[in-house]
Amino acid sequence: MYDDKPLRKALGRALNLISYRQRTEHELRERLAERFEEDVIDRAVDYLKEQGLVDDEAFAHLWSGSRTRNSPRSARALVRELTSKGVSRSIADAAVLDLDDEETARVAAAKFARRLVGNDYEKFHRRLWQHLQRRGYSVSVARKAVAELWQERSEVDDQLSDE
Repeated sequence: MYDDKPLRKALGRALNLISYRQRTEHELRERLAERFEEDVIDRAVDYLKEQGLVDDEAFAHLWSGSRTRNSPRSARALVRELTSKGVSRSIADAAVLDLDDEETARVAAAKFARRLVGNDYEKFHRRLWQHLQRRGYSVSVARKAVAELWQERSEVDDQLSDE
């Protein structure tokens, strides 16, 4: 294996790619296809899978967790992202199984709502609604999150005006 120069080069390229961030098998194959023959890619990817360096299931869980913490999206949007990266639908579905869209929508909305201080109800509602829609939340989930945040904001404003 180590006498095979194209394989060594493919492994080096693959390791370089995954040093930046974890990749799906599909992503890795696409990037390696720019420089290497299919049989070399197959052997390199098989080796990396054996070593545990390429694992679509682990990738899906890492991606889902990262998105949920940093840039929340609906479970449906996360499945779409994962499948676009080459993760199978069943693995993508399993990765988002424990996500609660109402909870993640509330987090996403609260982060964005900080930018909307001083806006009236119409502008607050419209901008926050659009933000949640772009992240794949359903109408009912978005409506609930917007209403809850407006209510909280109104209560805070009332407390401040009483002081």
